[in-house]
Amino acid sequence: MDLEQKAERKESLWRRTWQPFFNLSVYGKFVLVLTSFLLGFILIGLHNLYFISLLKAKLTGMSSDSAVETVQGVLNATDAYMQNGAFLVAAIMIFLTITSFLCVRMLVEMLQDMTSGLQSVRRSTGDLENCQTVARIPIISKDEIGLVASEVNGIISDIQDISRFRRIIEADETTNDVYKRLAYVFQERLGLTTFVIWEINKADDTIEAVFTQPPDFESEICQMSTANLCRANRTGEMVSSTGYPGICPIFPLPDEMTHSCVPMMVGGEILGVVQFLFLYVNSAEREEHFKNSLRRARQYLNEALPVLHAKRLAQNLHQMAIRDTLTGLYNRRFLEGNINPLIAGIQRRESSMAILMADMDYFKKVNDEYGHESGDMVLKALSHILQNAVRASDLVIRYGGEEFMILLVDCHPKEFANQVAEKIRSKVEAHQFRIEGGTLRKTLSIGISEFPGDTAAFWESVKYADVALYRAKEEGRNQVVRFEPDMWTGEDY
Repeated sequence: MDLEQKAERKESLWRRTWQPFFNLSVYGKFVLVLTSFLLGFILIGLHNLYFISLLKAKLTGMSSDSAVETVQGVLNATDAYMQNGAFLVAAIMIFLTITSFLCVRMLVEMLQDMTSGLQSVRRSTGDLENCQTVARIPIISKDEIGLVASEVNGIISDIQDISRFRRIIEADETTNDVYKRLAYVFQERLGLTTFVIWEINKADDTIEAVFTQPPDFESEICQMSTANLCRANRTGEMVSSTGYPGICPIFPLPDEMTHSCVPMMVGGEILGVVQFLFLYVNSAEREEHFKNSLRRARQYLNEALPVLHAKRLAQNLHQMAIRDTLTGLYNRRFLEGNINPLIAGIQRRESSMAILMADMDYFKKVNDEYGHESGDMVLKALSHILQNAVRASDLVIRYGGEEFMILLVDCHPKEFANQVAEKIRSKVEAHQFRIEGGTLRKTLSIGISEFPGDTAAFWESVKYADVALYRAKEEGRNQVVRFEPDMWTGEDY
């Protein structure tokens, strides 16, 4: 057995020996020490009374012929009792001193451990590794000091958990990842089994449920057409139906559940709302548990809010970089940054992709005759027609000006591209574009190429589709033309 194990065994034996004393409250320890002092003084008093009584008896029995011997015996007895009394007093005082010292030593060590732990947490603020190495304070008593140590350990544990959570979500890529982390904490650590995380988009005043627990509860949640219907979003304060039934008129389950809606606010801007739902309970313990869980949930939310805000800003900047601001369609930069994975998927599946280049006929006349605002209205309407005419897996890109690119992924059979292109062309031809002061009709010319059917190089396929588009323009516009090899006479695209 090594020295460390011997020390642990010795400390464990010491704790077991003194555990009943440590388990007393502070008042109990004080009463015990005071009682010990009183018992000590009582023993000393009884000893002195016994000695005086004995001395009185000896003096009473003295005779004249034996006075000298009796006095000498009394003196010897007096010396003996005085020595015994001194030893007794010394023993009692030593015992009380050791007991008081051990008690004070235990209290001081626990206070030092608390101070050291709190100082370590304070020094490690923002440093995950140092924060996780802060040791828990050993609790060797169940008195008020032990309760304080237990609370300090709880605070240190909460700080460590929240610090670890903050570092993890900072490394996540998207806000959806952060929402999933929050949902895991709510459910697995805090015991909150029913909740909805709502995300608010201030641009169009919409509110969307991005996470629902349990998932099949989605059909029972609040139905809101605009974010302004949410009371928590409108007021910026937590809304709870506990004690205030019917506080939220749109809550769909007022007779079955209570709810607490916590707004996620950063810098005066509300990013969303977390709605916690609880069944009606008559147990005070369960109600207190829910309150504590809700309090801790708000702590995690406060840590997550700056991260969510930063990631939403980053996502908005990214969307601004890859989307056309006028139509909301993907732009050419998005195509250049994402085409390689798309090509790799086509090659892996041994599939094909149709490339449609569409250009509105005589669009310049719209700007010249009706103004650029009318031209923008026409382009927005055209983008809606294009998006509604293709599948969700297909891509519609504003390639430049009035020219649009449509990528039909996994295009089978070959005639499918012609059918889609013809559908788009006929819809544009039949559509009445609204502009300021009236409506107008426009037509669309479309060129088609196939990757890798026409060529194994994607950008060469794009050029071929452009060539087919120019041929459609040359042959009278408002038509669909598929690329043929004889349309391209150059050696290098």
